[in-house]
Amino acid sequence: MNGSAEQLLEELVGRWVRGEPLAVEELLDRAGPRRDELAALVDAFLERAPRREPTPEALAFVRTLDEPLPLLRARQAHRLELDDLAAALSERLGLPEGARETVRRHYQDLELGRLDPAGVAASVWAALAVLLGQEARRPAAAPPPRASGAPAMFRAAAFETPLDEGVSLLRRPAEVGREPDDVDRLFGVSPSGLG
Repeated sequence: MNGSAEQLLEELVGRWVRGEPLAVEELLDRAGPRRDELAALVDAFLERAPRREPTPEALAFVRTLDEPLPLLRARQAHRLELDDLAAALSERLGLPEGARETVRRHYQDLELGRLDPAGVAASVWAALAVLLGQEARRPAAAPPPRASGAPAMFRAAAFETPLDEGVSLLRRPAEVGREPDDVDRLFGVSPSGLG
């Protein structure tokens, strides 16, 4: 233990005053057997501490979470079901009917921000522009793909399989290790991973 609960609380308050990250978990770990006592003190401090205005970076991040995804917004505006869009997109791209499910899955990953738009072929963007209008044009500077959920609150190093690979195995086990087909190439997807 590095100090009493009161000393560790003082350290936290000092960080709060300086606008530094509070690193509460680190302080709780350092409290050792007095962890619960420190946790109660931290809770009491944070309940009473004056609220601060969020930083511009924090506001920008929160706004990105609030904004609807452009492809999703465009599809909803055109009142198209995902299956209907996949069928129309497959037809426009000249793909066989058997490719619809893969088109649907890859398009949905693109729509939800789980697929990097930079890897998607120009022909896909052109077909989407016809089907969904101007909002479906290829982004000028592709943002990084969005995470599929909230930040993980565990240590990923504990897994023997990388997390993305594990998710891939759960989502489509029959595809792992197969050769990429035309649909995969159009969407810039490797079947052994998520994208």
